[in-house]
Amino acid sequence: MSDEHSVDFLQQKYDFTPSQKKTKKSKVWLKVLGLLLGITAIAGVAFSYSLSSEYNEDSGEYETFSIFSSLRTLVGADEKALTGEDDDRINFLFLGVGGDGHAGPELSDSIIFVSYRPSTGDVGMLSIPRDLVVPIPGYGYRKINHINAYGELEEEDYGAVWASEIIGDLLGQEIHYYVKADFNGFEDLINEIGGVNVYVETSFTDNTYPTEDDLIQTISFEEGWQMMDGETSLMFARSRHGSNGEGSDFARSDRQQKILVAIKDKLLSASTFLNPAKLNQLINTFQENVNTNLTFWEIMKLARDASDIDMSKITMTVLEPSDESSLYSTTINGAYVILPKRDDWSPIQQIAANILDSTDISNIAELNPSPESSLSATVEIQNGTSVSGLAFQASQLLSGPNFEVVTIGNADSKDYATTIIYDLTEGEKTEELAALKEFLEADVAMSPAGWIFSDDVVPRELTVETPQETDSEVDFLIILGENAESLVLR
Repeated sequence: MSDEHSVDFLQQKYDFTPSQKKTKKSKVWLKVLGLLLGITAIAGVAFSYSLSSEYNEDSGEYETFSIFSSLRTLVGADEKALTGEDDDRINFLFLGVGGDGHAGPELSDSIIFVSYRPSTGDVGMLSIPRDLVVPIPGYGYRKINHINAYGELEEEDYGAVWASEIIGDLLGQEIHYYVKADFNGFEDLINEIGGVNVYVETSFTDNTYPTEDDLIQTISFEEGWQMMDGETSLMFARSRHGSNGEGSDFARSDRQQKILVAIKDKLLSASTFLNPAKLNQLINTFQENVNTNLTFWEIMKLARDASDIDMSKITMTVLEPSDESSLYSTTINGAYVILPKRDDWSPIQQIAANILDSTDISNIAELNPSPESSLSATVEIQNGTSVSGLAFQASQLLSGPNFEVVTIGNADSKDYATTIIYDLTEGEKTEELAALKEFLEADVAMSPAGWIFSDDVVPRELTVETPQETDSEVDFLIILGENAESLVLR
C-alpha cells in the first residue's frame, strides 16, 4: 500500500530522542532495579565500603556517608511500611528501553507489571504487549510503548512516572514504584555478576537478529539449562523472529520474565551478595542506567525480603490476543496493533487484580459472545488493484441475504496492497463490520462523520483517514487491495 493510505503509529513527526540536557542529580540514594526485577542485591552494599549520597530534603543538600554505617537504616526499616504494604499488596512497573544507540531509545521494549504480597511472599508478573493501543492524554490512541517516550519529551525523567499513572489507570491498580532500565545497563549487569543460568524450554533459531551495524545475524538456542553472558541474555530476551513458536512478542515476554528471575537468583547468591568489589561495580551500573522512585531504605527492605521469595510462589502471565482472551490483534491501515475486545478493559483489570492468585487466571479474560443478530448491510465495492474484474467477483461472493452490493467500480488508485473497509455507519453495525473484516482480511478506516466505535474491531478515535468519493448511500465502502485477489478468486 502506498504511504498515502497508511497511518504511522510510530508517529515519525515526533522526535523520540530526548534533547541533550544536563543530567539531573538523583534525589534518591542510588538508582536500582528493585525487588523481583533482578536488582535485589543492593542489600549487600551494607557489607561494602563504597561511598554514596542521599538527598536530605530538610537541608536541601546531598549527604555523603559510608554504606557500612547504614546498617542501622536496614535494621530500622522494619519500623517503616512500604507504600502499599498496609494493604498487603505492593505494585511495581518495570520498563525496559533500548537506550542510546538504538532506534527510538525511549520506546519501551519491555513492560512488566509486578505485584508483591508481603504477608505470603507471593509474586505476580504480568507482561504487557508493546503493541497494545491505549489512550494517551494529549496524543490520542497510540501504542503503549510510546508513553515513556512522550513523557520524556514533556519533561526529563517524567516518562516512567507518566507510564505508571496511565498504565495503572488502565489496569485499575495503583502502581507504587517504577523502575526503568536501558538494555545497555542490562547487558553490563549480567556480565558483572558472571552471567545467569536460564532454562530454555524450546529450541529455536532467529535468522534475522539485528547487529549493531544494522545488518542481520543468525542466533540459536538449545533446549535445556544454559549459562548466558550479557550479550547472549539480551539476544534471548529480545529475539523477535525465532522459529518453533518463539517468534511472537508473547514468547519474547515470557523469555524476558525468565531472565529477570535468573538475575534475581544470581544477585542473591553468595558469590555476588557478599562480594564488596562486585557490588560496587553493580552500584555504578545501576546509577548510570536505572531510573526509579525507590528510596534507600525501601531498597534495603525489599532486597532483604526478596531473599525469602520461593520460586514456586512466582506467577508469570503474558497478555496475548487469542480467541479466548480479552485481546485481539489486527492491522489498522497497515500497522499491527493489539486491542481490547469491545473496547472493554474490565477483563484485563480482572487479570491484574488476581495476578497474585495461584489459580489459573487465563480464563478470567474470556468474554461471553455477543448476542446473535441478523446481519444486514449495504456495501459499495471499488477495485483498488490492476486485476480486472476483481470488484465484480467480490460482489458475487458478498451478495446475499446479509449484504446488498449497491454498486461496484474502480478506485482512484490501483496501488492498494491491503483491502480497506470504510465504516460509514459511525459504528452502528459492528457485527457486519467484523464479518466483512474477517472475510476480506481487511484494514478498517474511520468514517468522515465521526469516531468509529465498533465491538471487536477498533476503538473510537483510532484512525484518521478520509474515504474515497462515493455517490451511494451505503453502510460500508470496500476498496479491494492486492491481498483480495487470493481471497476472492480462490
